[in-house]
Amino acid sequence: MSLRTSLIILLLPLSAAAAEPIQLAVDMRDVPRKIIHATLTIPVRPGPLTLAYPKWMPNAHEVAPIAQQVGLTISANGKRLAWRRDPLDLYAYRITVPNGAHSIEVRTDFITASAGGTAGGSTSDKLAVLSWNDVLLYPYAGPATRVDRIKVTPSLLLPTEWRHASSLHPVDNAAVGTAGPIAFQTVSLEQLVDSPLIAGRYFREIPLALGITPPHYLDMVADAPENLEVNQAYIDKLSELISQSSKMFRSHHYDAFRMLVTLSDEIEGYAADHHQSLDNRRPARFLTDEGMMSRYANFMPHDLVHSWNGKYRRPDGMTTPNFQVPVDNSGLWAYEGLTEYLGAVLTARAGLWNREQYFGMLGASAALVSHRSGRQWRDLQDTAVAALALWDKGGGAYDNWRRNGFEFYGEGTLIWLDVDVTMRNRSDGRKSLDDFLAMFNGGDNLGAQVKPYSFTQLVAALNSVVPNDWASFLNERLHSHSGDGPMGGITGSGYRLVYRDRPSDWSKSNGSKAFEYSIGLNISGAGVVGDVLPDSAGAKAGFVPGMSITAVNGQPYSNDVMQEAIRDAKTSIAAIEVSLRAAAPLRLDYHDGERFPVLERVPGTPDRLSEILQAR
Repeated sequence: MSLRTSLIILLLPLSAAAAEPIQLAVDMRDVPRKIIHATLTIPVRPGPLTLAYPKWMPNAHEVAPIAQQVGLTISANGKRLAWRRDPLDLYAYRITVPNGAHSIEVRTDFITASAGGTAGGSTSDKLAVLSWNDVLLYPYAGPATRVDRIKVTPSLLLPTEWRHASSLHPVDNAAVGTAGPIAFQTVSLEQLVDSPLIAGRYFREIPLALGITPPHYLDMVADAPENLEVNQAYIDKLSELISQSSKMFRSHHYDAFRMLVTLSDEIEGYAADHHQSLDNRRPARFLTDEGMMSRYANFMPHDLVHSWNGKYRRPDGMTTPNFQVPVDNSGLWAYEGLTEYLGAVLTARAGLWNREQYFGMLGASAALVSHRSGRQWRDLQDTAVAALALWDKGGGAYDNWRRNGFEFYGEGTLIWLDVDVTMRNRSDGRKSLDDFLAMFNGGDNLGAQVKPYSFTQLVAALNSVVPNDWASFLNERLHSHSGDGPMGGITGSGYRLVYRDRPSDWSKSNGSKAFEYSIGLNISGAGVVGDVLPDSAGAKAGFVPGMSITAVNGQPYSNDVMQEAIRDAKTSIAAIEVSLRAAAPLRLDYHDGERFPVLERVPGTPDRLSEILQAR
């Protein structure tokens, strides 16, 4: 027997095992008790085997919640096998498969009670969200392991009378609302993890944009039936959103798209982007309360855009062969920044925001960026690189000086607005970012594929639409330490950021008192100082994060009382007297009045912003 023949025979069991799909059976009947059960049957061959718990998710920007995985047992031929966690990689389990075993059975549970961040809080007694990666292990042979080549056949058990929605395709529809398991078609492990599922007692599905192919749906589960009563005007605007996004990208990279929305006050808020769906977990009245619908109108457009930007086209450092290889988040300024910009533009083009609301949002974002003192030492690129460390730090003490893991959304928006406006101005209005998107993020209708890109390829694509030194353009903004931030898109579009002593409608609707831009303090409604801007009146007065304000000028604290004191101080030489809990009083020597950000039109210049917001 030749050596080649011997090797072929040796590899046959492994090849056969690799060709067979993993069977994943998920039991969600205990979700009211905050726990999900799963059983996996994994084809194997005898010998050492590593099983991996997915660690790096393409859409999470942080590691997966392995502390929530419990109850792990592994057996073969009815006999329990010992497993050992790798002490240097907590997401890897080492086992030895005995002779004669062709498969192993893995049983594991996932605790859905909140553990902070994205680590759960995903079920109640009436509804649930299933992220398949929470309940699975997969064979891992090292960094070259390809999850797009591992096949999985999933099935699901739900509480009686619950209904579900997912981008996965059921084998049939007979099991909906019954006690039997729901069987899904076999998919790759990559696609399974990219296909979250919502389920609940109160469920509603609404087809959107009926004249557009492929199909689109709004799928909702809720705490109560009344939370599902979305008005027709909003449904029409969501359909227009689909129309406008189709015109922007001129293609689709999905067989169908599902907006999976969980409406609940009982689970943790969260949002995640996927190739063929979005996962938005929002308050119970998110789609029925006019204030919320207006304030957060760009949330779902943002995650819809991710299907093209982030899922189909993805920075190469964020494109890995499996879920164990660390992700390089350097490209988040494009992954999230461009998506945030386009999501807001589409929100306006679809009529989910009117012109004034978009301008209010943009003015507020520009003011926030221009007051980030941390830009003096940490550039935007570093907030992306360090996203894993900064992700959960938003709003903490000295957040302004440290910067957090959300900076690339707002500042990224301003950079991509600058790109769009520069394209329009350099081409006398003949070209725009829309042309780039149709070419770079659009292309053919390819289905759910991933096409990575490098910085060099991105620059080349921009140059093919409007010639410019885009590499220097982007690098200057990504590595800038200027105080104001990238305001070229605003000034180049015929506007300027100014401050007025009365709130805009946007500020009013968001309840903003804009204390950061006057006295330099971020204060909660209960009077707790969350942050202090360096060199501000508040910093000079001696305020530090964590202080609790009890009174202002002798009046019990409220944000309205502080607001009135700031107004009165403008026409007085007396300092604002601030009483504190467990600390000596402080005096705010500030007399410049309130400062609310607003965008002001510059006469005699092209109004590029209005061009950008025009529906197609």
